[in-house]
Amino acid sequence: MMGTALGGESIPVRRVSPARQVLTLFGDYWWRVPEALPTGSILGALGDLGVKEAAARAALGRLVDVDLLSAERDGRRTAHRLTDRGLAVVGDEAQWLDTFGVREQPWDSTWTVVAFSIPESQRALRHSSRSRLRWLGFAPLYDGVWISARDAAADALGQLSQLGVADVTAMRAQLERSGGASPRSAWNLDEIQRQYAAFATTLTDAETSGEPVNALALRSRLMLAWQAFRETDPALPSELLPSDWPRVPLRRRFAEVHASLGPASVERFTQLVSAIEPRLADRVTQRLLAA
Repeated sequence: MMGTALGGESIPVRRVSPARQVLTLFGDYWWRVPEALPTGSILGALGDLGVKEAAARAALGRLVDVDLLSAERDGRRTAHRLTDRGLAVVGDEAQWLDTFGVREQPWDSTWTVVAFSIPESQRALRHSSRSRLRWLGFAPLYDGVWISARDAAADALGQLSQLGVADVTAMRAQLERSGGASPRSAWNLDEIQRQYAAFATTLTDAETSGEPVNALALRSRLMLAWQAFRETDPALPSELLPSDWPRVPLRRRFAEVHASLGPASVERFTQLVSAIEPRLADRVTQRLLAA
């Protein structure tokens, strides 16, 4: 994660594309609103996050090109809304946010094992396949053999088939390794714990009140930093983790800080919407996370 200055604080947040920030704004402040969101409001919110207008407009264009947003024009004004595909993507992220770190699920000691073969000549496909598997919480036990502690065989088969990987085998199995090594060594738990420690420091230092512009920026950056754990923490069962693993208590603390910044953040987003289309001011939503 990288540090981003905000009011003198260092916010550990990955380098996030403006496109990801746009989708997060829709999820936090314009979720399932039937009307399109005025483009100027999006540009204003991204400006609060330090995104220059040219980069923000380019991000909106890319999201339209990949069918995550649609653009509408009324005279000289434009607005954007999530497409069906965009709703599915943001909805999937919302489902993860509602469950990740809320509580530890019991584990039956069974692993999902995925074995696949992709020729070296198809490097782009190899890269895409590995990225999809990591997104699902898998890690490589060996080259071409990936594992997850969750029941994710169907998801892995579906994702790899969608990419065009023809030779895939998925199974659920008990695993034993030579020398007594744990399969959990496929993941770098020390690095994940360092990232949690950095995020914990940010929460401790975060101002939970203040001027709406800063509240919106801080709340968004905290959300984006928490979302990064979807890529780095595979949500291994507690049986495989150190007793002091911080995921659940840190989630609880994050939910509290996120909620405390909510009213001022909503006030700022409402200002941005109202400045362009006052009749939509009462449409602004506030995402709340279960603690």
